[in-house]
Amino acid sequence: MEVKVKERFEHEGDEFEEGEVVDLPGDTAERAIERGFAEEPKEKKEISPIEPGRGAGETEEKRGGIWSEMEKSLDEEPELPARWNPSRDDVKSGEVLPKDVDDLLGAVKRLDVHRKYDTPMAVAETARGEEATVFQQKALEDLFEEMEPGDRVALRFTGLRRSGNGYEYLNYRYELRGPDGEKKLSR
Repeated sequence: MEVKVKERFEHEGDEFEEGEVVDLPGDTAERAIERGFAEEPKEKKEISPIEPGRGAGETEEKRGGIWSEMEKSLDEEPELPARWNPSRDDVKSGEVLPKDVDDLLGAVKRLDVHRKYDTPMAVAETARGEEATVFQQKALEDLFEEMEPGDRVALRFTGLRRSGNGYEYLNYRYELRGPDGEKKLSR
């Protein structure tokens, strides 16, 4: 999200000076605005129209402007917030125990499918404004079937379990509530 810096500040080692217009991750930009360090820029970028029968690139001189920025972003790998689920290998080796994994309490921002692994995932924002990615696993299938953006979710990793068929899986406790606080699911 583009913001105009009102007061000099630092974020993740980068310094932003008063008057600069910078592109920050959405949650970071919103916090900077809330704290008075930045504001939404007054001037919006002009978006070239797409004329019937002509491609977007043909409407701008030398392929400049917003269309080339958008095309460039398609070449970049999108950044995901940190993964919340522990890896099965780390749990099996004993490197990660349930007590090592903090509960996740947050609001579901979006649901998606990971492009590389073709796995359903959810991005949740915690009360501290941090984001975490939760990947669907067998023990979370019904949660993913019910979950919608705006819902509140509480997740706890409870450890490695073995099914009656001998299959080992990561187990979780969770509760899902709608945006209004109404309980939707609890396991």
